[in-house]
Amino acid sequence: MTSTAASGSDFRAYNLLLLAIAGIGGALYGYDIGIIGAALLYLGKTISLTTAQESLVVAAVLAGGTLSSLVAGALADWVGRKKLMIAAALIFVASVGLIVTAQTFTSLVVGRTLQGLSAGMIAVVVPLYLAECLPPAIRGRGTAIFQLVLTIGIAAGLAVGAHFVRGVDATAAGVTGTPAAAGLLLQAQDHAWRAMFLTAVYPAIAFLAGSFCVTESPRWLLRRGRSPEALAALRKSRTEDQAEIEHREITEALRADGPSPGAPADSLWQRKYVVPFALACAILGLTQATGINSILQFLVVILQKSGLPSATAAQAATRVALVNVGFTLVGTLLVDKLGRKALLKIGTAGITAALLVAGIVFYQVEAGHAVPSTMTGHIVTACLMAFIASFAIGPGVCVWLALSELMPTRIRSLGMGLGLLINQGVSTAIAALFLPVVSRYGYAPMFFFWAACTVAYFLTAAFLLPETKGKTLEEIEASFAG
Repeated sequence: MTSTAASGSDFRAYNLLLLAIAGIGGALYGYDIGIIGAALLYLGKTISLTTAQESLVVAAVLAGGTLSSLVAGALADWVGRKKLMIAAALIFVASVGLIVTAQTFTSLVVGRTLQGLSAGMIAVVVPLYLAECLPPAIRGRGTAIFQLVLTIGIAAGLAVGAHFVRGVDATAAGVTGTPAAAGLLLQAQDHAWRAMFLTAVYPAIAFLAGSFCVTESPRWLLRRGRSPEALAALRKSRTEDQAEIEHREITEALRADGPSPGAPADSLWQRKYVVPFALACAILGLTQATGINSILQFLVVILQKSGLPSATAAQAATRVALVNVGFTLVGTLLVDKLGRKALLKIGTAGITAALLVAGIVFYQVEAGHAVPSTMTGHIVTACLMAFIASFAIGPGVCVWLALSELMPTRIRSLGMGLGLLINQGVSTAIAALFLPVVSRYGYAPMFFFWAACTVAYFLTAAFLLPETKGKTLEEIEASFAG
């Protein structure tokens, strides 16, 4: 009995370690999204940037993520999941150094692109790694924790940004009327955005250190014919009996699926792969078409345009991010109870309503029927809180599950890379076009466009997506094959 209890304690502790390290990866990904919002207030004042260049600085992360999505799946198959996590952390640390020392638009974009490369690798490999390592009973909650800590990272990034904004405002108040006021204020603004980005190095170092402490994915090991190592990896996160059973099921599934990786049977266009691959890609593309990344990265700017002062907008953005954290926690608790389909339907319905109301407010302001004020700012803030809450309990929690659960084992890493490529491509396009579009046509058309895309998302979740809660990856794959 003592031995059994110790064994149970050991595998639960290891699962917590897996979740902690994966969570740090999610926090790193989220922090990178959150920190840019406040930094945009000062970037263009200390480095000469046009409106298009500012938009490209934001989009560079997403473009880098798109590029890494092209190769992250293949790299995860080639070098393994663990080594790819280590590489992603190293690239992120290097990117921080480039950004903090940047003096020109070019060096700034290169640094941000490297951050995107790292973030794209993390977005592929961490959910992939969790799906392949965690037991089925906690896979939903476990993978959702990646999104939960991602939202905590966004909130932390926004809170750090708000802290530095308050510092700049204090400097501005203290030097007003002095001969050197302009120079001192510019110096404070320059220090603020560089310090914001520098703080991102700490979660990157923690993720790097943690990645050395976990085993390789058992499914990757089995596909490489390393059966004893795969069984040992499974025993780390399961009971002895569960490890033996799952080891046998994975081995049989791989044997039935055909030849080794790289042979014709690996084609994405086989009949049994097309439907889950297409569904996962649709979910990923539609998730970004809600406007989530652009809203998060331009959150402070959007709130400013709705009528809030800059410091108030930064504080409101932090509150929106905290709503994201709270409702992601709710979604994490519900995802293995209500299931993926129910949460996606609830979430996309709420997103559509919030976007429509915010779009109407901006239309009234931009058409001259209302004046931007604190009241309009608070209405838009409430809409964005509802948007974030709905996104968090629906797409936010379920998107990584859809990406990792729907893809069959043999093509999972390649399929996830291609699926994330679509995700990042849609996100990059929206971010790159956001400032030029709103400067010419206003904010209302963007919000109405996102609402229309979210209606399509609701219909896809309601009528096309199967329920996957409580099933092993092999059972999900078998259902599509049947």
